Amino acid sequence: MSGEIADLLTESMEKAGKVCFELNDEKIFDANVKDVTVFYKLLGESRFKFFRSNDFKLVFVRLTEDWMRQAKIDLGDLGCSGGPIEVTLNWGEKEDTISVRCPGGVIRTATAMHIDN
Repeated sequence: MSGEIADLLTESMEKAGKVCFELNDEKIFDANVKDVTVFYKLLGESRFKFFRSNDFKLVFVRLTEDWMRQAKIDLGDLGCSGGPIEVTLNWGEKEDTISVRCPGGVIRTATAMHIDN
C-alpha cells in the first residue's frame, strides 16, 4: 500500500499537486491498531506524510524547512467502518487540503493549518 501511493507523488509535484487513491487496508479502520503510516515521501526539499493517528484521524502533513501544513479528518465522525474510502490530497502555494469520501457518498474536506518554523 505505502509504496504504491507514494509512487503517485513525483518530483514535479513538490510545489503543487493532487493525488487520489483508495484506502481499504483493514488496519486503517481498526481502532485497536495504534497508528498507521500510509506513506512518507521526500520530494526535493519537501516532506509529505499521510497517516491514521492513534486518535483515529487521517492526517496529511507537508513540511519544508520554513513551515509545516497539517490537515486532519476524524474517521470516527465519518462512519466509514471498514472502508474502502476515497482520499484526495491537494497542495499548492496557498493551501493544502484533504478530502475523504466514504461508501454512501459522505464527503468531508479539511484545509491544512499553516505553521511557520
